Amino acid sequence: MKKRGAYFFVLDALIGGAIFLISIILIIGSYLNTPQTLQAYETTEDIMNLLLNTKVTEFQDPERIISYLAKNGYITNSEQTLFEQISELHYKEEHQLAYNLTKSILNSILEEQYGINYTIYEKKSGINTTIYNRSGESIENSNFMLSSKKITFLVANETTFFGPDITELRVWN
Repeated sequence: MKKRGAYFFVLDALIGGAIFLISIILIIGSYLNTPQTLQAYETTEDIMNLLLNTKVTEFQDPERIISYLAKNGYITNSEQTLFEQISELHYKEEHQLAYNLTKSILNSILEEQYGINYTIYEKKSGINTTIYNRSGESIENSNFMLSSKKITFLVANETTFFGPDITELRVWN
């Protein structure tokens, strides 16, 4: 009879341990499977803030696009931000240079696993111009897609201005 009581005690301990272990695995597994949308949202806002607040001369360009632009007279004001410089190249219809600059900036700060789209929506003409697009996976098949929109307004000189238009940065995975 005493052996039988010990058998039930051991069996009860094993069942309790299994329930505890399964509970821990389920809790940890639920944390691992949640998509990182907050981090991605902060990433889109951080990238847009970097573009809005970093002067052209302050950015360490790995592909040396900025030095090429400065050497060839495309950068008219070294105090402009990266956002303003991309907009200026777009409005001056230097689309390939705007593409190269945007590609260099975004590829140097965002991992390849993310898709990126940088588009300027011109309100007056109704034209949507995609400055740069990098997509590993289509937006429709992605786990999440987040965007950050800012108003684009550029004063070329005292009589010429462009905008206000909307610039959108989309990031997805």
